[in-house]
Amino acid sequence: MGSRRITRSDKKVDVKPTISESLKTTLYRFAEICDEPVKDVAERLCNTGAVSEIIVDEIRKWFRRDYRWNNTITLGYPERPKLRITTNSNKGKVTIKFKRRDYDQLSVLAFALDITPTTTTAVLIRVTLGNKKFMQWYLSTFLLHLDQMKIREVYRLLKL
Repeated sequence: MGSRRITRSDKKVDVKPTISESLKTTLYRFAEICDEPVKDVAERLCNTGAVSEIIVDEIRKWFRRDYRWNNTITLGYPERPKLRITTNSNKGKVTIKFKRRDYDQLSVLAFALDITPTTTTAVLIRVTLGNKKFMQWYLSTFLLHLDQMKIREVYRLLKL
């Protein structure tokens, strides 16, 4: 009999959301300005967005099931129409690797939205990059190393 392979306890989970080409371009440009890999920027946006009060407030209108984060429970309503993501023919994939606990949090949010974790990742990327208040907080928290020129570039790119 063969031996069973052991998997790492810190193994990451691959998620490859399909997003519009324009959103993908924005994400790649944002990562370039920040001097960070796209996979790291996308992972951080999703992880912080999934537990951010600002983002959860924005997407709660699509909750079909209850969502619990911090000490808050947001009620979902099963009769709400299911969230549909439509992109034109120009679309692309982004590869993001999540730590297991982050993926589990993403799955809880996906369950509340009644969509897959992959689609939830696409929603989080779109909503986080498009939310002015969240991005201002994000810049002041994670991107302290950027100089004024790069901060202006980010503001222009995201139309903040």
